[in-house]
Amino acid sequence: MHGASRNAVRIASSHLITSCATIAALLLFVGLGSQVLPGALRGAPVPDANSTLTVAFLLNIAIILFGWRRSKDLKEALEAYEESERAAHRNANTDPATGLSNRRELLRCLTEARETKTSGALLLLDLDHFKRVNDLHGHLAGDQLLAVFAETLTRAAPAAACCARIGGDEFAVLLANSTAVGAERVARAIIAQLAAPVLLGGSQVQVSASIGLAELARGQSEEDILRQSDVALYAAKRAGRNCLAWFDEELERELTERLKLEEDIRAGVRLGEFVPFFQPLIDLQTRELVGFEALARWRSPTRGFVEAEAFIEVAEATGLVGPLTLAVMETALREARVWPQHLKIAVNISPVQFRDASLAEQIMKVLAATGFPAHRLEIEITEGSLLEDRDQFTTIIQSLKNVGISISLDDFGTGYASLAQLHTLPVDRIKIDKSFIATLVKSEQTAAIVATIAQLGHTLNVPITAEGVESESIRNELQKFGCSEAQGWLFGRAVSAETVRTFLDMSEKGAASEASAPESPTADDSADDARFTPRIRRRPA
Repeated sequence: MHGASRNAVRIASSHLITSCATIAALLLFVGLGSQVLPGALRGAPVPDANSTLTVAFLLNIAIILFGWRRSKDLKEALEAYEESERAAHRNANTDPATGLSNRRELLRCLTEARETKTSGALLLLDLDHFKRVNDLHGHLAGDQLLAVFAETLTRAAPAAACCARIGGDEFAVLLANSTAVGAERVARAIIAQLAAPVLLGGSQVQVSASIGLAELARGQSEEDILRQSDVALYAAKRAGRNCLAWFDEELERELTERLKLEEDIRAGVRLGEFVPFFQPLIDLQTRELVGFEALARWRSPTRGFVEAEAFIEVAEATGLVGPLTLAVMETALREARVWPQHLKIAVNISPVQFRDASLAEQIMKVLAATGFPAHRLEIEITEGSLLEDRDQFTTIIQSLKNVGISISLDDFGTGYASLAQLHTLPVDRIKIDKSFIATLVKSEQTAAIVATIAQLGHTLNVPITAEGVESESIRNELQKFGCSEAQGWLFGRAVSAETVRTFLDMSEKGAASEASAPESPTADDSADDARFTPRIRRRPA
């Protein structure tokens, strides 16, 4: 028993004893009073003050007064201790920022529901993009948003529900004795109530929540229930956020596989398993090689040869894309440093990396470590980067350009860049997304879009590169539009550094102006159908 509880017991005992003593004194007072007071009321002489009866009577009055006072003090002390214990219980089981239950209280309620074999559901909720609210409006606004969200939960959930904040912007609602239909109704009510803008410090903020639901079942532990609702929450986020999802076994299997993939990526970055593959960049007019785009590939000892589409999304979500990209970049630049000096190397940078204010410094350290000339490096950014902190993004880009690195806007036409943004962005090249190039000769509408983008580039004096060129007919159309460079399977797929070295050596020796990969390519090259067909200029003397 805690100290406060022991004190409360001692005070209660003292209060009981004092009360009993006071009651006994009252009874004695009645008895003595029946002997002393009647005579006094009849006018009989009052007993001598020194007589035993008088002394006892007066002492009895004193005991009664003392007992009453002492009992009152003990009662107040007991009430104070009880209030202190209630406050301690509230502090131990309540989230101070929102007034909701905390994780400890939620687990207690889950235990109680499990022990009583109560049916129901657990809702796990996460505020979408809460960090952005903190970054844009400050932490005070973030705290206000948490309080607003807590009020939303208490309004939407039944009175008997346990609404809890279990950490950060993560909340839970335990609905005991609820059906699946009832639980889903509560979840949809929460989403609906969040549709209205929230006023935070004079600014209107639009917020939403992702919700994962799991049914309570026999044999589950508290950890099982929380894990299942967390799996469902992950599914809701993957579905686009601002929605709900129920747990099922397939979701759990997918999450297990994803967690294993995250672990393997983390280990792969540490062990240097991610390597650059090089796709040729071609001058459309001369078909001469002008450079390569370095693309990340994963040579995994357990997964085999893995292309970027299978791991980039997970790397971005886990924050591993930064070290992965820089490691691949360093390997690529170290390899390409001794290639013909007119060949540039283009490297993709994820929008996620622009959240790191030191990105430009990290890239410059790679240049210093490899000795690769800055003017031969082209950083490719996507339009999604424009959604990040605009000031920080601009500062990073300008820092890179100041040392001679060129900037290319990749996948243009599929994202968020407006004409005004394009005019102010310090880009040196625009790359038309391959989705437009693939249907260029099949759709007049697509051809009109490509022609418009090409004309925009000419107006802004920014060269245009086309991705995904797979046929001579597409190449001919792009030449008509005035595109300067291209890449795609028509000119060569991404190949290993070994294959590039072989090709360059053969070209330099004049063995062939057009060359193909070795007849017995490596497994990795074979997977990429590593054929080269571009003409290449000789290295300057």
